[in-house]
Amino acid sequence: MSAQLVIDHIVEERGINLNTLTDKDFSQFNWLNEREPIYNMKGQKVSKSYYFANKKEAIRIVYERLFGDHEYEGIVYPNTFIGVKSNMHWIDWAGEIGASKAMQPYYFRLEPVFNRVDENTVKITFSSQKQRAILKSERYSADDYLQAQNPDLYALLYARYTSDYEFYLKTGKKEKLVLAMNSETNPDINAVFDNEVFGYEPRTVKELILMNLQ
Repeated sequence: MSAQLVIDHIVEERGINLNTLTDKDFSQFNWLNEREPIYNMKGQKVSKSYYFANKKEAIRIVYERLFGDHEYEGIVYPNTFIGVKSNMHWIDWAGEIGASKAMQPYYFRLEPVFNRVDENTVKITFSSQKQRAILKSERYSADDYLQAQNPDLYALLYARYTSDYEFYLKTGKKEKLVLAMNSETNPDINAVFDNEVFGYEPRTVKELILMNLQ
């Protein structure tokens, strides 16, 4: 049974037509148990799984961002966050991916955002209501992740940079927070920032924090 898909085992056992399952919300089936999604340090949703009898992973949905060219008024803006997509994987009895299906991508309705850099320069970026909601959710998920993984570091950051940190969470604008961290003069805080992160050597605590900001 090592190469058999878990979903095929369910089909055989219960006499279900597999074609009726491929595009459905699996949470409606009481013989599949939905697990809490997995998020990374950036607060981005990585995957969500459904288990058979709460023991064998049967379905894994993996989420990805879509980046590409976006044209506005005849100018192409490369590497723009244009949408999201997901891939559905059917897991076999050995825990490996046995089959996959790419789901329909979801594209944002992007509108220009004009950000003044200085008196003579305006930077154009693009966003949509859905994109902003995703990014805001990710910021707060990353905030929750840090608080859960390292409450002492979280408390230090929040106490030291309260207004700049809250401004970043609400708006996604990180410049003030980055400047404050890079200009830090307290030797005790800098000693914490300069510690290497276990598993991410030689990256330091500060480097990891800055890397995970949007």
